[in-house]
This record gives sequence, C-alpha cells and structure tokens, in this order.
Amino acid sequence: MKSNTLCHFVEWKKIPEDQVDPYFKELVQWGVESTVAHPLWGKLQQQEKNYIRRMAIRLRDAGLKTPGCHAFWGPGYDLFCEDDSIRKKNMEEHRVFLKELTELQVKTYTIHLGTGPELAGNNAAYDQIRRSVDDLLPCCEECAIILAMENGDDSMETLQMLVNLAESYDSPYAGICFDTGHAHCYTQDWKGALDLLRNRIVTCHLHDNYGSFDDHNPPEEGTLPWEDLIRELKLCPILEHAETESGNYGKDSWEKFRKVWNS
Repeated sequence: MKSNTLCHFVEWKKIPEDQVDPYFKELVQWGVESTVAHPLWGKLQQQEKNYIRRMAIRLRDAGLKTPGCHAFWGPGYDLFCEDDSIRKKNMEEHRVFLKELTELQVKTYTIHLGTGPELAGNNAAYDQIRRSVDDLLPCCEECAIILAMENGDDSMETLQMLVNLAESYDSPYAGICFDTGHAHCYTQDWKGALDLLRNRIVTCHLHDNYGSFDDHNPPEEGTLPWEDLIRELKLCPILEHAETESGNYGKDSWEKFRKVWNS
C-alpha cells in the first residue's frame, strides 16, 4: 500500500462560502489532515476563473491536503451516456476540471460508470464507457491523476467487466474506487467484490448500511464488519488513500471513521 491517508469527505455545497475557512480550521482541530476535493469547486471555477487556485491557497494556509476528488456525476457526466454529443461535451468538461485539479495536487479522480440495470452485462453500454475512458485517460496521464472508476449497483458479472476494462489499459492511471456501501447493499458480498477488484483499487469510499439501502452512514450504523473490512482494504497493493463518504460529516462521524481506520 502506498499511503495510509484517511481523507474526510465534507458536503461542501452545504457549507456557506463565508464559513468555508472556519470549517477548514475546525477540521484541523479534529485531527483531519486531508479532505476530499468536491465537484462543486469545478462548477464555481466556471463562474470565477481563479476559484480553484484561491481554494488551493486557503487549503494550504489551513494545513489541509486534497489527495482525492469526486468527479462531476449524474446523467451525462457518468462514463455511460447514451447520447454521444452530450457525452463528448461533458467529457471535455471533465478534462478541464482535471487540469484545474493539479493546483490541488489531487491524485485520484473518482467517477461513476452510470446507474441502473442497463449496465448489467451490457457489452454495448461498456463500449460507450470505454469511449469515455479513451477520452479521459490521456488527460489523466498528463495531469498524473488516476481515473478511479467506482463500483455501483453491480452484480459480480458486471464487476468482472469493470476489472476487465481497467486491466485492458496498459496504464497506472486506469484504476478503481471501491465503494464499501455499494458493495454491501447492491452486490451483497463486499469481500467477494473487494477480492475481484483488489489489484486495481486506488481509493475507497467508506460508509455503512444495513445491506438493503445505500444509507451512507458512518461505521457501526449498519452491518459491515469494519475490522475485517479495513484489514482487507489495507492489503490492496496500490491503494493511494481512503475517503469517508457519510451523509454525516460532523466531528462524531469523523471520530468513528478514524477509529476503525486506525484500529
């Protein structure tokens, strides 16, 4: 494993702009050293040319790093987009954001493949996903940012297609983000999913649920066996860092994540 860094996710779109700097300071007081860069920052950059550069200075002054970033997501922005004209336009938006993220020294860019049953075992959908990866990977290599394709509501068959896709690129910048909550409630075999994806996992999204819905809870508010899960994650050979991804991103949640990560 390359890094033992735990990055704390904050839903920055819910933090008023005039509270961002105080919240940075609060995170540091909790013992947070790294947070997760947010796609909102890319949208704000589109409105204010130097927003991300200014954010980089604010983070540095607070003593925070941002090794991971979540990509723009949703219909049109995910790797699978049926309308090719929309797909091409939004892949260009991703490329612009990736170049801007070099200011923040981001190492991984987590992106959704898409959602819904249309991806399950669907070779045509994966052909479209491959076109999107083809569009993004050269930019990722140029920026030295790993494209981390995230497991979603996938069967083991579909996860195998994800592995095959990542391995088909002779590039260290084609990786996988392992989402613990998705593996638990959708694949319902977190260990089998992790074992299948293990050699390509570069980052992970940590959150808990009860196996029936994607609750995005902190640890111990669900049925994932955290001691076993963290031990297995830390055995992933190219893991760069881990990212919390709970809807509760307050201090109590951070303490739960830090406890299980460091146990």
